[in-house]
Amino acid sequence: MEKRQLKPNEFSYHKDSGTIGLLIALLFLIVIETVAFHLLLSRWNTIVAWVLTGISIYSGIQILGFLKSMLKRPIVIEDNLLYLKYGIMNETTISIEDFESVELFTKDIELNEITRKLSLLGNLEGHNLVLKFKNEQILNGLYGIKRTYKVLALHIDKKKEFKKNIESLLKTEAEH
Repeated sequence: MEKRQLKPNEFSYHKDSGTIGLLIALLFLIVIETVAFHLLLSRWNTIVAWVLTGISIYSGIQILGFLKSMLKRPIVIEDNLLYLKYGIMNETTISIEDFESVELFTKDIELNEITRKLSLLGNLEGHNLVLKFKNEQILNGLYGIKRTYKVLALHIDKKKEFKKNIESLLKTEAEH
């Protein structure tokens, strides 16, 4: 598999976060659990064993798809818009003029109606940036689930470069 090169306006979020390792460990556990559970259940009822094995395999494929989507869908700054993506699970588009601030921030943050995390893993995955906005934004999740927020915590691998790019756009926006 060929590695995708990021453009200067694109940012990865999976290399330093530990999410990939967590998902690979989860896949490994699903494989072990599926084999063991199948062998135990097949002694009792082979049909139930195969149904549950099928469900486990499908779950593993779903996690593998999510993992692959994280590698292929970077965060992008383009045309005064920020496209935040967390694989296929969460995404949002924000106009640069809606930004209030970009802060390097790693301390715990209380999640509520106005404060969200881009990651679906919540507190299992850390964050290194907090974005604050003037207006409510919409976070689009899997299955069409929409949640509003004014503060968004996320992890970006090159956080200082990202912050510098956003602040540069904010300065340009203020000059116009």
